Amino acid sequence: MSGQALVRGLRHVKLISGRSWKQIFRALIALCKRLLGNPQVAELLRFIFLGTVVETGRVIGAKMVSMVNSFFLVKASFKQGELSYEWVSAYIDHHKVWNRSRTFRVVARNAEKLANRDLALNGADGYPDAVYEPSAQDPELFHWRGKHWITISKDEKEGATSLTLQVWSRNRSVLDEFVQEARTFYRTSTQPPPRQDYDWSQSLIVGHFNQADFSYDWVLDYLQSENVMADANEFTVSTKQTDAGWNRDDAKQLVRYVPSSNTKQRLRWRGIWMQVEFVIGYEDGNGRTSGGSINIMLHSCDKAVLGQFIEAARIHYTNASISRVTVHLTDNYGSWARAVTKNRRAFSTLILPNGIKELILADAKEFLASEEWYTFAGVPHRRGYLLYGEPGTGKSSTIHALAGELGLEIYFISLAAPGIDDYTLGRLIRDTPSRCILLIEDIDCAFPSREEDPDEEPLLDAKGIPIPREPIPPRSQVTLAGLLNVLDSVASEEGRLTFATTNHIEQLDPALIRPGRMDLKIQYGLATTEQLEQMFERFYPYNDEILPELGPSIGCYFSKTTGERLSPEVLSGLAKDFAVAIPAARYSIAQLQGYLLNTKNDPEGAVAGIGAWIEAQEKEKREIEELKQKRRKEAAARRAAEAAAEKEFAEATREGNRSTDSVEETVEEAS
Repeated sequence: MSGQALVRGLRHVKLISGRSWKQIFRALIALCKRLLGNPQVAELLRFIFLGTVVETGRVIGAKMVSMVNSFFLVKASFKQGELSYEWVSAYIDHHKVWNRSRTFRVVARNAEKLANRDLALNGADGYPDAVYEPSAQDPELFHWRGKHWITISKDEKEGATSLTLQVWSRNRSVLDEFVQEARTFYRTSTQPPPRQDYDWSQSLIVGHFNQADFSYDWVLDYLQSENVMADANEFTVSTKQTDAGWNRDDAKQLVRYVPSSNTKQRLRWRGIWMQVEFVIGYEDGNGRTSGGSINIMLHSCDKAVLGQFIEAARIHYTNASISRVTVHLTDNYGSWARAVTKNRRAFSTLILPNGIKELILADAKEFLASEEWYTFAGVPHRRGYLLYGEPGTGKSSTIHALAGELGLEIYFISLAAPGIDDYTLGRLIRDTPSRCILLIEDIDCAFPSREEDPDEEPLLDAKGIPIPREPIPPRSQVTLAGLLNVLDSVASEEGRLTFATTNHIEQLDPALIRPGRMDLKIQYGLATTEQLEQMFERFYPYNDEILPELGPSIGCYFSKTTGERLSPEVLSGLAKDFAVAIPAARYSIAQLQGYLLNTKNDPEGAVAGIGAWIEAQEKEKREIEELKQKRRKEAAARRAAEAAAEKEFAEATREGNRSTDSVEETVEEAS
């Protein structure tokens, strides 16, 4: 009750009683004496007084403790999900603070991957070990550096763990040093950091490399060389040698261990920890796979580190391309889907008539080195090559060998592939990088021939008039106008070498092969005598470094009659005999190469058996030609029978019409 309320109460009592102030005070004093004389009331008042004193002392004591703590104790908390939590947690584990705890939670883990192995019962039997983890109950004292006492407590609420540190210090300098030392230890530790989500910390650099982009190939090849998957413990087992397994460099391995999708692998790159996640593309309702990516989290906040990593991956990919040729293929939906890696073919092994391969190589090198001139002259920096001629004469082999010699990648497009139309073709070509080879093989197959087959007899109607043939449906959804547009479109990438191959140049539209689209046209013919001799010498070289005692091998051949090693002069003579025995411009290099593969260790046998091989080839040609003639005759007979049946049906129809007319006339006369 306040003083004013007491005064108002006394005034009210005075008015009611009609007594003076002195009388009222005397009455109150008498009442208090009477109450104090009662032992129960006195005891009650004594307890009230003592309780007030004790509570006041407790409050004052708590205030004093709080003031002391705030003055001498620095407190900091670290919540799981923050990078600072990982620093402190790893640092505490390293100093084995929790080893002195008396309360544990036992779990099953792989003890080999623990930083503090003293908390594990390592059985070394390949089975998970019992690991002691600190319980979130009792705090631990850590005598840091031998002069600072730090109280560490662990708490878990709603599945989230937090660490609380209390440092006895007048300022936070000790805590600053502790956190900084934990951060340095974590950054330089050889123990991999825990796997994290990409929204785990906003301070780290994250790079996403989509499968549709060329940087995906750089990073994938680079990570394979860095053996990034060695720490994985969840695999997809594959027997495909093209899969990116961590043991891909071992050619003897029949099984590849490929990390499963969405698993996070960790490796150390140039002193910086990085986490790598492979995301396998998903398949939509149309069976198209998309969405694949490689996601990389760098334990750094410097964006330049990501740039350095990408540049290192690009350089590695470029250097690796020196010994191989990468061919990019499309899927059925008009996208660059996958890449096939082939061993580089030495340009010297290419067997062409004198001057042909030298001409192509010199022209391509001059083009690639003339970008500045093209820019100065205002001419698009593009070059087109048309290789035409008989099948198996070396057109595709030339492109493969040239790509290896120039260090370029091949982007292969089939115009007859399903899903390739004018739009997708333009997008595919726009997506090719500069300084590459764009290959369009068998370009004539995409469009129907406008000429009729002279060997096929025309169809005749009932009156003997030739029936026009139905137009041949196109083999491709790409139109000629669409193809012409993308070859020299202003939107097409520059610095590109475009190669087109065909077996029938006469079927191509002149607009397609004019200069500016196909600048250099080279005809490939069947094997000449000179080519045959070169091919024999390439199949059977002579190597001085091989000792005869080692037996037959590449560069060391023996005679089947004398048993002696064949000398260079003998091999040269066999090459001339082989070339002379085969009619010039009769067979392709591919055909003769298939024959020599059957006698690759017997040059004398190759020469001795060439006559029988030629006879077999000629017999096969005659049989094929006879079969074609037979089919033509059967087709002609079938067409003649169809024409006769049609003629007979037409005559019967006309006769029926005449009979009907005669009956109608008779009826009219009778009526």
